[in-house]
Amino acid sequence: MTENKVLIIQARTGSTRLKGKILKEIFGRPVLSLMLERLKNCKNVDKIIVATTNSNNDDAIVEIARQNNVDFFRGSESDLLDRHYQAGLKFRADIIIKIPSDCPLSDPALVDKIIQYYLDNKNRFDYVSNYHPPTFPDGLDVEIFPMSILKIAWENAVKDYEREHLTPFIWEQPGRFRIGNVTNNENLFMKERWTLDYEEDFHFIKKVFESLYKKDTVFHMEDVLSLLNNHPEIKKLNQQYAGVNWYRNIEGGLKTVDRYLFKKENKPLKLDKSLELLKKAKSLIPCATQTLSKGYTQWSVGACPLFIESAKGCEVTDVDGNVYIDYAMGLGPFILGYSDPDVNSAVSQQLEKGTMFTLPSPLETQAAELIIENVPCAEMVRFGKNGSDATSAAVRLARAYTGKEKIIICGYHGWQDWYVISTERNSGVPKCLKDLVIPLKYNSIEMLKSIVAKHKGEIAGLIMEPVCAVPPDKNFLEDVRTITKETGIVLIFDEMFTGFRWSMGGAQEYFKVTPDLACFGKAIANGFPVSCIAGKKDIMEKFEEVFFSFTYGGETLSLAAIIATIGKLNKFNVHKHIEQLGSHLMDSTIELISKHNLNNIISIIGYPFKSVFNFKPTDNFTSMELKTFFQQECAKRGVLFIGYHEVSFSHKKEHIDFTIEVYTEVMTLLKESIANNKLKELLIGSVVTQIFKNVGDRSAVDD
Repeated sequence: MTENKVLIIQARTGSTRLKGKILKEIFGRPVLSLMLERLKNCKNVDKIIVATTNSNNDDAIVEIARQNNVDFFRGSESDLLDRHYQAGLKFRADIIIKIPSDCPLSDPALVDKIIQYYLDNKNRFDYVSNYHPPTFPDGLDVEIFPMSILKIAWENAVKDYEREHLTPFIWEQPGRFRIGNVTNNENLFMKERWTLDYEEDFHFIKKVFESLYKKDTVFHMEDVLSLLNNHPEIKKLNQQYAGVNWYRNIEGGLKTVDRYLFKKENKPLKLDKSLELLKKAKSLIPCATQTLSKGYTQWSVGACPLFIESAKGCEVTDVDGNVYIDYAMGLGPFILGYSDPDVNSAVSQQLEKGTMFTLPSPLETQAAELIIENVPCAEMVRFGKNGSDATSAAVRLARAYTGKEKIIICGYHGWQDWYVISTERNSGVPKCLKDLVIPLKYNSIEMLKSIVAKHKGEIAGLIMEPVCAVPPDKNFLEDVRTITKETGIVLIFDEMFTGFRWSMGGAQEYFKVTPDLACFGKAIANGFPVSCIAGKKDIMEKFEEVFFSFTYGGETLSLAAIIATIGKLNKFNVHKHIEQLGSHLMDSTIELISKHNLNNIISIIGYPFKSVFNFKPTDNFTSMELKTFFQQECAKRGVLFIGYHEVSFSHKKEHIDFTIEVYTEVMTLLKESIANNKLKELLIGSVVTQIFKNVGDRSAVDD
């Protein structure tokens, strides 16, 4: 049976930016009429309908449909989801092709191409578009989905924006819906603006029609590109609106709005509740937080949010209602995004069964099995609750296995005594432990050789972050592995940040260097409190003698989260997504730094999986003052800036593009304030401080 493919053009006259835009005339005809004429040339479409509202203001749209012998449907003005669903029911649609009426340059050949892609891949995708991520000129939007998927959205979407914008319910659940995308060879989205939203857009579109329509009423994308290449003055007509912005900080928070509503804000955020809560927290909680890296010393008090109320995807809402795009993602755990529906579903199902029992849960074995399947060094696994559990257990295990006591450290490894004695925050730790810990400078193989020679026969293990921001020198990790093998030193990789982020097997798989033991946490369960130590069987079996036991070690909700997270990471090739968007963000930021001549002040290093800012002091300003200014100005504009990027599966290209635009503005202001020597005057709140000053390459540049 042939499926009925219905193309729905959503149309109304109530645009806030250009009222009656689709009624504006070219050649004495409404823009919508010209669009309908062009789309009638689609070969893969069975029926075209115009879906408009019940408002009397849209009677003119109905008349245009009639004049063009096109069917129409009238429905809810605010509930676009219901309007399309009811229209699909009325016209017995099996497949919906949705195009907004502000795309008068829609190319029928491109529409046919995207429909064909969907038809050829129905078994693979529930939804197909050409803008996830967008690579075609802005204004050639096409979305395709079956009525069965539209029905699911219609029945389940409850948020206002999900019903007002038709398909966000589908976009935001890539784990539930299989989302496909048609891409262009060259990414033209940010460069080419062909949509109709402003008066300048109309002048642009009018010029294109006047130049091409008389030659061929069915001109195509390539024809427009050729025209603009030969006549750049046409492109300049609306170039100031090129780009995409879905967010803006306005009264009541950063709102998801129609594109191009972004406003350049330059005023302090409303943070009354944050400041009140900080005052109360200080009186009840030492440090006012449980995690120093999240505390008020790391955020400019008075200029930035201090408490988060909720989070979804890659967006967080503070207690004052301001919304931000987040790149710290809870300090690393949320590799899929906050409140991931698939992980939440697995946890909710387990919650009904129980969180802990008097005997072990089979989930312990299932989760261990998955880790062993994915991590090169893993032959056995034990679980903990936080990173310090795992690193401390690894160190204790290395000492038990070798019968030696000294440990070489390289990086940050948690809050326990054995490690913190090596830092300046070692109050309350017995001084005698200091002789058992030997710091190693990252990338210094000569220093390692010297340490091993000086403490010959005394070293139990070397625990290190295989990479953080500074890349390993050529053969550094390989040489570390060789030296530790030759000297009987247990090599431990602390993969709290790199685990399941650099690749499914962590940094050890990425760099092809396998340690004896490895510690994982953070991304392993997408934000649920669990960590693990994994490694070679002959070493791990020492846990029969080494005491490592606590009540919540086998808590089932976190184990269910591990299973769901690893499954989704594998199924959706999450690392590829992160690598692509992370590279775009990092490369664009480096380009902006150079463009603003700020290379002597700002640098960004690392990998697409984690890129880190460094601020270098000037003659007049400290690095912390520069970072504070950058953080303050980003917060005003809707980006939560902590000093590094950890892109998640929930980040989309529009988030990255928005962030790049924010960075463009902030760097311009930073450069001006330094040149005018007014940066300190412009600081609204307190200057951020460092928790540690000398912890490998994790710390900021010293003043």
